[in-house]
Amino acid sequence: MEMDPQTAQFLRQLKATQQRNQAQIRALADKLNDSVSEHESTKLELDRLRKALKKAAARIRYIEDIPGKRVPYFMQFSIDIPAPTSLTATVAGTRLSDSKQISMDGPFVATTYMGAFLMKTYSLGPYGDQNGGRPNDPPAGSEVITPLTGRWRPVASTADPFTGAYIGAGVGPLTVAGAQAVQTFRPGEVDFLFEIADEGVDRLRQNQISIPSRYLYSEFDRPLYLPVSDFFERGQSIRFSATLQREIGFAEVNYSLLTGGFSEGPGLVPPPDPSIAGQLGRAEVALGGTLYFTMLGYKILQAQSPAV
Repeated sequence: MEMDPQTAQFLRQLKATQQRNQAQIRALADKLNDSVSEHESTKLELDRLRKALKKAAARIRYIEDIPGKRVPYFMQFSIDIPAPTSLTATVAGTRLSDSKQISMDGPFVATTYMGAFLMKTYSLGPYGDQNGGRPNDPPAGSEVITPLTGRWRPVASTADPFTGAYIGAGVGPLTVAGAQAVQTFRPGEVDFLFEIADEGVDRLRQNQISIPSRYLYSEFDRPLYLPVSDFFERGQSIRFSATLQREIGFAEVNYSLLTGGFSEGPGLVPPPDPSIAGQLGRAEVALGGTLYFTMLGYKILQAQSPAV
């Protein structure tokens, strides 16, 4: 049976409306799915940022935050300063270095720099004969034991009294004795410029100008305190370098019979044989020794690796 035209037109309109509604519902469903997916992504990103923020808040920022047991530690450097083997030899301007590596039991934190010089005396070699020299002295450069041996000396000549160093014209006694009394430096004092370098990262602890040894000790033997603690990770290497600024020099010593190998001739010129009871020997010696530099601080044991 043939459908009424008006009814057919109404059904077609109803079908078109239904199709439009279905299309709109599908579009809304797709948009809802996109919103849900975007929300999930945002949630994951927020979780990631929350974890990163928490990790950053818990991250070590200061040396005091590094876990581990603190124990005092002396990072020691030593440099042998050779004595001149002749009156014309020189050590001024010589650059000497020593490197030490941080052990793997924990990082090292330095708080103070210190220094000291251990003086030694050396023979200038035999010369002349029994009646006019010292033919029995050890070879030049041989260490000999004298009253100056083993004495600790400052690492700067700041505290020298400058005895007999007459300043100005016509000052001081115009006599041979007065001229011989001039001693502007005490024996065995060493002046130098030093540098500290972290060889692990190739970083200096100063700019291009070296540090005077005067800063290590004043007249009252106060060390150099660092403005902040200096941190060195385990396994890194520290280099200490010193450039000598002047001669350590020579000294004349009087002594009785000692074990250092010195011996006098049997005559009265030069001075008497020290083996004779009650007599003294006399000799000129070259000065040298060992320069000690100490970075005083503490080790952090059982710390995380790396610590920062």
